[in-house]
Amino acid sequence: MKILTGDSGFCLGIARAYRKMNERTRNEGRFSVTHQNAGGEFDTLTRIARQENELLAEYPGLGELSVVRDLSELGQGDRLVLGFHGLSKDTKQNLVARGVDLVADLTCPFIAKLGKVVERLARDGFDIAIVGAKDNHHCQVAERIAGEHNRRCFVIERPDDIDAVPDEEGRPIALVGQVTGNTQVFAQVVERIRASKAPIKVVKTMCSDSYARQKAAVDVAQRADLVILLDDGGGAAQSLFEVCSRSNKRVYRVRSKEEIQPHWFDGAQRTAIVGGILVPSWVIAETARYIETMTE
Repeated sequence: MKILTGDSGFCLGIARAYRKMNERTRNEGRFSVTHQNAGGEFDTLTRIARQENELLAEYPGLGELSVVRDLSELGQGDRLVLGFHGLSKDTKQNLVARGVDLVADLTCPFIAKLGKVVERLARDGFDIAIVGAKDNHHCQVAERIAGEHNRRCFVIERPDDIDAVPDEEGRPIALVGQVTGNTQVFAQVVERIRASKAPIKVVKTMCSDSYARQKAAVDVAQRADLVILLDDGGGAAQSLFEVCSRSNKRVYRVRSKEEIQPHWFDGAQRTAIVGGILVPSWVIAETARYIETMTE
């Protein structure tokens, strides 16, 4: 069995957070770490709490961290670093008021950018249209920020959803994208806007990893007989499923290699393996070896 893999492993934002946490512990000693949306087996902080051998081999300083789930435990003098997903502005202000020392904010730069862009646009009087999934955290944050400025927010899940966005005098619209959203859908929405000459301001906020990872995934999906998607439950994995399914009808979503079934490979010679941004490169490699053994 020939195994094909696209861009895999942690995204730029996660790798950056791990690298900077590692550097800080080695230079300054122990501290606590937390972020919003924490929990679940694939969460970046859960991997630290589990003390995963492969993770610590690459970032040994992470073994010195204390992962905090309950923020009420923190108080005067505690040193805290914010992980990949960061915390809301109100939560950070509350922690500082209680005497917590926020020594670093390692929120993904693209996630931080989306919030700042929506904030600026809403403050400037724009209603927001965001290409993404209604249940995705990035879209929910955009809705919250827009609401704080008495602006509307429309979530665009399919290209034709943009046609339903009202064109009202005095209510300009700006289009952004979920950081981990489907880049193909975003491109189709933009093309639809241009074709209709709708007066919608387009601001690109999807991360570079989303473009590269989805492009590479489509490439291997087109060359493979089937695709195994290691699904971490996040928006990036959902977008990979969507773009790969357009190019290959045999896409199987699994949470771990143990869920892979031998009969999926009947008649297949090439298998593509892709993974969400919370799936490390060593898990992709383990899955490739597992499939090779299964199909010998």
